[in-house]
Order: sequence, then structure tokens, then C-alpha cells
Amino acid sequence: MKMRLWLRCISFVLLCCYGIQIGFAYKIPPVQLELKEEGFLVSIPHESGIENVAFNVNRNRPFKAFEQGEFSGRVSTETNNRWIFEIKRRLREDDTIYIWTDVQFNKNRFRSMSSPIMVSEVPSGVIAINEMVNDKKPVVITTETPPAIDPRNDICEPTLTIIRNRNACRGELIFEENFNGNELNATRWRYEVRMPLDIADAEFVLYDTNAEITNGMLKIEPRIWGNDNPNADIRRGNLNLGVRCTAYQNSDVECRRQAFGRVVLPPILTARINTKHAFSFKYGRVEVRAKLPQGDWLFPLLLLEPLANLYGQQAYASGQMRIAFIRSNLNLQTSDGIEMGGRVLYGGAVLRPEASYRNTFMVNTSRDAHFGETFHIYSLTWDDQRLSFEVDGQKYGSIDGGFAQHEMGHNYAWTNGNHMAPLDQEFFITLGVAAGGHGDFPDDCLSKPWANTSPKAALNFWRDRGNWKSTWTNPSLIVDYVRVYAI
Repeated sequence: MKMRLWLRCISFVLLCCYGIQIGFAYKIPPVQLELKEEGFLVSIPHESGIENVAFNVNRNRPFKAFEQGEFSGRVSTETNNRWIFEIKRRLREDDTIYIWTDVQFNKNRFRSMSSPIMVSEVPSGVIAINEMVNDKKPVVITTETPPAIDPRNDICEPTLTIIRNRNACRGELIFEENFNGNELNATRWRYEVRMPLDIADAEFVLYDTNAEITNGMLKIEPRIWGNDNPNADIRRGNLNLGVRCTAYQNSDVECRRQAFGRVVLPPILTARINTKHAFSFKYGRVEVRAKLPQGDWLFPLLLLEPLANLYGQQAYASGQMRIAFIRSNLNLQTSDGIEMGGRVLYGGAVLRPEASYRNTFMVNTSRDAHFGETFHIYSLTWDDQRLSFEVDGQKYGSIDGGFAQHEMGHNYAWTNGNHMAPLDQEFFITLGVAAGGHGDFPDDCLSKPWANTSPKAALNFWRDRGNWKSTWTNPSLIVDYVRVYAI
């Protein structure tokens, strides 16, 4: 009898304790987003038992897990009965905000992922961000001291990524450019001042220093030579870039040109910038939020280019990766009825200069609207097996390595590299806008005014400007940010 009574008492105590545990289980309340003049605030209300709160916030990029955010911070003191994290970054009307929260409550840690909020739907002031609608419960982790929010997440996991002159940790943000200020950051970017090499796919442009930084955006707007003044004739005169020229291989071709006969001055003035002197990497994930150009015979340059031509000096012997590419025509079809204009997005590698091979290592996706209508997030993940491509978080294709064994491969030196050769070395970032050229617009495109193999290609392109210049209503490439993550 005494034994039974003793067991009943123990059961009662355990039941009471269990009931107290359930009764006081903490649930993270909805996060509030408050827009401010110089940034924004995220916060949750204070409750007795909260010891600290960490917020992780991303703009325009969903979290794939409880990972480091673009903006992260741990708050150790409540203010006016709220736990507040302030971010000194203005939000734009087309931004989408993603948040997850980590709360230490009575020595336990609780995590909750919030649903996304579109800033355009915020009328003013404070918005409460509801919890995810998929009925997932907050993650609870028992620990005495939660890890600090840190770019390396305290534990440096091994990574495939190699960065010039330093190590990295998997998931680390290793490069970020938000184009703040009023001019290009010369410690990260340099202009290319040159004409393209006279190779099989040279564009019809002069690259110069005509990019601008406005409202936290990079803007590159191509212009017709001499602003199409009647007195500006690309068939006469000479061009000498002098000491400003940044020729890669041949200064006679890239820095100087005398117009005569079929040789003309570049019909289009534009810009091209790169990180070659400051940042390069091998393997990683690149994200570019950009609004692509709209206008016939234009195309954006969102590229990774080789730091060194380890596989030879021939065009594309060491490869080029295209994070995103469109032919910016408002309407463009081939003679077979294939759509090739700005509603079709491509990503991939260029390994040969000829136009007939341009799509060999490309994947694509299409939309009802031109990709230059609004901003999109273009992503390339490059590892030791393949290239993978996303737009706005949606994967649309991948390209496996083994290029040396591919029937279109043309460089035996690639067999000396690994599975991804020639894409197995460090590459740098290039941004720009180009026009025309011998390699990116197939000859079977309807209404195309030049032939790729014609020595008069650039001249014929320029002569047709009465047809295409009216389509250049939004010809600029506008870039919000560039980020690179270790993988």
C-alpha cells in the first residue's frame, strides 16, 4: 500500500511539472517592421523570461535555412518594452523582406521563420509580419549561452571556395557591392577603356567611363556615337585612347583606330567594369539584382571572366561564365519562328567565339514579360561538378562539367585541368552593356541588318539605326547589388 501511494505521488509531481512545462512554452510573437527615414526597424514585444533576441534579415533573397542574413544582430537589452534591431538601410518599394528570429527564453532558444513582406504593400509606419502559414512550429534548442551572430557563424565549415589571399567558410558572404555613394568604388571596380579585340565576336562598341551611381544603383546607359549628331560620322576620323587605354592583349587594335573603307569607328559608346585588380574567386554562388536593358541589338554583360589565360590566348580558351544574358530586343525571332528576344533568359558558359556555338553550353527559361521590365535576382552557383542557374530563387537549369570530353570542346589543354576545366581557376566579376557584334545574334534572326561574317557588319548596323534607335527607350543596365557567397 505504501509503495502504491509513493508511486502515485511521484506520478502526480511529474504530471504537474510536465503541465507547467507545456503551460509556459514560449511562442515567438509576430515581428514588426517599421519604416524609418534612414532605414527600418524590426522588433518583437518583451515578455518576462526573454534574455536576448537575434534577428536575421534578407532583402529579396529567401532563407534556405536558419542561416546568416544580409543584416544580422543580437539584441541584449529591451527598449520601451520591445526588443528592437535597427538597420541603417533604406528599403525600396519593390523590395521583399525575409526575417527569421532567435529568442533565448529562460535558458531555452526558440527560432521562427516569418513569412515574406513586400514593402510596396506597406502603407506607412508599422507592419506586423505574421508567422509562416505552413504550420511549422518554432525550433527549440536548449542551451545555456546561444552562439553570437557572426559572419562565420562561429564554426567555420569547410568550403570549396578559394579566394585570393585569404580563406573562407562555407556560407560566408565573401563579396558585396551595394553601389552606395556618388561614384564607383575604385578599390573594387575599374573601368575598361578600350575597343574589343578584332575577333570572331567583337561587339560594335567603345568601352569608356560613362557609368554612374545614382540612388544606390549602378547605371550603364549605351549611347550612339556623337549622340547621333548629323556631323558625327563613324566613317571618318580616328580614335586614340592614349594612356587611358586598358588594352588586354593588343593595343594597336584595342586603343587606336583610323576609319577608312570598311573600317569604322565604334558606333556605340558604353561602359564595362570589373573586379580583376581587387577580387577573384574559384567556386561560389553569385547573386546580382538587376534590371536588364531593353532595346534592339543590346545585351547585358553579367559575367565571370578568367583572372589568367591559363589555357591559352585564343578567344574563350580559358572560358567565360554568363550569370545572366538576354538579347534585349523587344521582339526577336529566327526564320524558324524561335523566340530569342528579351523574354528569354540564358545562363551558361562561352567556350568558343563562333556564333554557331554560342548556345552549346547554355540553359534558358522564358517569361511572358521582357526581363528588362523590372528587377530580378540572377544567381549562378559554380562548383567542381556543374554550373546551376536561378532567377528570383527558381532554378531553371544546370550544366555539367566535362567540357574537355565534349564534342564541341576544342582545346586539348583542358585535359590537364579538373572536371570543370577550363572553369577550374579563379574568375573575376564583369558588368556592362554591349551592342551588336559577330557572336551573339545568329544570322537567321529576322530583320537583323548585318551578317556576322561581313567585314561591313558594324557599318551596316550603324546604317540601320533609323530602325533600332527608337526601341532604346530603356537601354540601361541598372544593378542594385552584387554578392558572392562561399559554398
